[in-house]
This record gives sequence, structure tokens and C-alpha cells, in this order.
Amino acid sequence: MITTNHPLIQLLALIDEIWITLDGEAGRKGAPRVYSEKTMFKVYIVSVLRKLWARRSLWRYLQNTPLVAAACGLHCIPSRRTLDRRLQDIAPQAEAQIRALGLVLTLEAVSDATVAASDGSAFATSGPVWHKKDKQAGQIPAGLHGLDTEADWIQSTYHGWVYGYKAHVSISVAPTTVRVVLDATVTGSACESHVLQGRVAHLPPLVDTLLLDAGYDDADVIADCAQHAIRVLAPLSKPIGVSTSDDRCRRAAYLASPEGQSRYQQLGSSIEPFFATLKSLFQLDPLPVQGKIKASVFILLSLFAWNLIVLFNFINHRPLGAVKSVLELL
Repeated sequence: MITTNHPLIQLLALIDEIWITLDGEAGRKGAPRVYSEKTMFKVYIVSVLRKLWARRSLWRYLQNTPLVAAACGLHCIPSRRTLDRRLQDIAPQAEAQIRALGLVLTLEAVSDATVAASDGSAFATSGPVWHKKDKQAGQIPAGLHGLDTEADWIQSTYHGWVYGYKAHVSISVAPTTVRVVLDATVTGSACESHVLQGRVAHLPPLVDTLLLDAGYDDADVIADCAQHAIRVLAPLSKPIGVSTSDDRCRRAAYLASPEGQSRYQQLGSSIEPFFATLKSLFQLDPLPVQGKIKASVFILLSLFAWNLIVLFNFINHRPLGAVKSVLELL
């Protein structure tokens, strides 16, 4: 039974305390919206936490639990059409709220973000796959129903080729504190290093070392990180040769040293297990929805929910990483 002390109500109340208003949101032209951005964001957080993927299921839940609807800020329940339409705005909001909450958690020393890791992970879409040859030709084979035509083929180091979407995520990795999400976005098969290059400025100022795999061995990425006083630890994608620069030789030598190896081992023991845990806890393998917008929204809101539960645990003096136990209460 949902009461005012229920964890779901407390989590929704926390959003009020940490919410940031995006530039231009307050001065939006046109008639005022019936439901604010924060209200609709909360509605879809409920969808993720309760695993109500279909709009009909979400609509019925809000109708039947007026206390939760009120905690979202709803004075009346949105129509199913409104739920679909307002979903379009959630992904940019989720990216901004992830960054803001990640910054708060690091500045308040809930997590140590001096060392961070960035990587991409493929999220398989539900339903049949559109084979590459047919997709390139724009041909859907006869009898292939329930196909996500917006998904893309993504090569994964751990899972081979995956038909779906890719989440690009940066997390704190200090072994003595809980891991929190610092930045995230969702794409198709976009190059990981190019995506990261455009997002280095989003990382908290406390980050001084960034752990990456060899796929990020890109001069532009490393230069952008250096401009933000971030040292990159990433294996060289090509062997050292006569023309290899001194900087690359020094990076390779450090990674081969005992200290470098010890620090770099944090990459494999942090971000890949984090992705596996996230997919399991929020039932994202395969994705319960289809289409780029829905996939982006539910992946990003799951990442935000992780941070929100870490904050909830911190405030309530619970083990910071006990995300699963909170989800089980919801």
C-alpha cells in the first residue's frame, strides 16, 4: 500500500529538491503547458521505477494511485495521447538532470569522481532484427512483424553485433565510494570517441583522470580532455613505431608500469559491471520499448534513477550502493 512515507513518494519528493530548470524553459513561447516539464519527468520516473512500459499501464496506475499522481504534481491524469506527446521532451531533460545530480553527489563527497570511466554499451531492442543487407537496401522481408526500424547494428566487444541502441556513459569509479553517473546520452551506432569528444565539458570539474578503452585512442579526444585538465589513461590502438610521438610513448610506458596497470584495472571492474547491473535491475535487456525516442528516454531515466536512489540511500543512512533493495520496495 502506498502511503506518504513510501519510498516512491520520497523519491519523487527528492526530485523537487534537486531539479534544475533548463535555459529557455521558463521563457518558453506559446500557451503555458497544462503539465510542467518536472511533472512529466516525474511521471516517467514512475514508469521506470514501477516498470510500467506501456502508456496504458502507466495511465491506469496513476488513475488508481492518487497519492503517487499528486506526488508527481498532477491535478488530473494526462490522456494517453498527452503521455505519448510529452515523451518527446524527456530525453534532453534526463541528460541535464543526470549531469546536475551527478555533480551534486560528487561535490557532496557521496562519490569520489577524481577518477572516472567512459564507455558505450549496446542495448538490444525487442522483437526481430533487421539484417544489415536488408536494412541498407531499405527492404523489410515479408512476414517480419514487430520490427524496430529505427534501431541500428552496433558492434560490442563483449556481445558481438547487437541490433539496438548505444548508451554512452561516464561514471565515477573510485573503489572506496559508490559509483554514480556523471554524464550520459543515447545514440545509434555513432563512434564512441566522437560522442565523448563533444561531452568532455559536461564532466564534473573534480575529474582529473579518465579511464578509456583503446577505441578512444583519438588525438582530438585526448587534447580536449587535456584542455579540461583531465588525464586520459587509454591503451594505444596501434603498436609503438619509429614515428610514434613522445606523448604516446610516455602514455604506453605509464600504462605498462605497476602503478598504471593498477589504476587502469579499475576500468574493467567498474563500468562494464555497472552496465550489466543496470540492465538487470531495470529490465533493459532486451529493451522493453521500441524506437529511438522511447529507447533513449527509458535508458536515460534508468541512469537518473540510479543516481536518485544513491541520494535516497545517503539521506536515509542506508548502504549507498543498495539500489536493488530500494527497487524491491517500490
